[in-house]
Amino acid sequence: MFGRKLEANIAVEGMHCNHCKAKVEKAIDSVKGVKKYEVRLESADAFVIYEEGKTTPEKIAEAISAIGFEARVK
Repeated sequence: MFGRKLEANIAVEGMHCNHCKAKVEKAIDSVKGVKKYEVRLESADAFVIYEEGKTTPEKIAEAISAIGFEARVK
């Protein structure tokens, strides 16, 4: 079903401060199809709502990894 909203939780290793969190937020925001997200420094992860057919949790994790953090879909 194209356009359905799905959720993903992505572990992000290497975030140590608010600057790191902001970099991760910018990377997630750059992925087309992401509708909403919350990056949580305390739990070292990102909760993402995305549109099916436009992106995948793996692509979002790749965008985070591309800026130097280790990211994987939980």
